This record gives sequence, structure tokens and C-alpha cells, in this order.
Amino acid sequence: MSDGYSLTVELTRGGDSNNRDKMRATVEADTVDELREKVDALRDEMQEWADDFRNIQPEYRRELPDDQSQLGEVQA
Repeated sequence: MSDGYSLTVELTRGGDSNNRDKMRATVEADTVDELREKVDALRDEMQEWADDFRNIQPEYRRELPDDQSQLGEVQA
């Protein structure tokens, strides 16, 4: 886009690297008013996406006891 406007938005949610969501989007428009409308629409979508991502949780993994390094070491 040569004669228009462009805005890149990056949203990061969460503090530590194991619980961080990051989204990046670029909006382009021919006029400032059009850019404003597109950014408003993008903000609404990013809010919904952030809510969806926040609800995704890692699957529960059963931890092995400290003295057991592999499942095969347990006798039934």
C-alpha cells in the first residue's frame, strides 16, 4: 500500500513464558476514517480471540514419582 495508512497491533497477555498469549495483526486502509473503522472491528475480534485462547488449558499430565523415571519400571 503506497498512499494509504497501515497500523500493526501486537497484543500480549500473560506474564511468564509458560502462560503467555501473543497475537499480531496489521490493518491497512486508504483513509484515516477507514483505518479507524477497521481497527475498531479488529479490536472486537482480538478481544474474542483472546477470550478463546485464555480458555485453552494444557492437558493434564500425570507426573511420575521421583524414584520412577519410566512407566515400565513399575511392577503390578
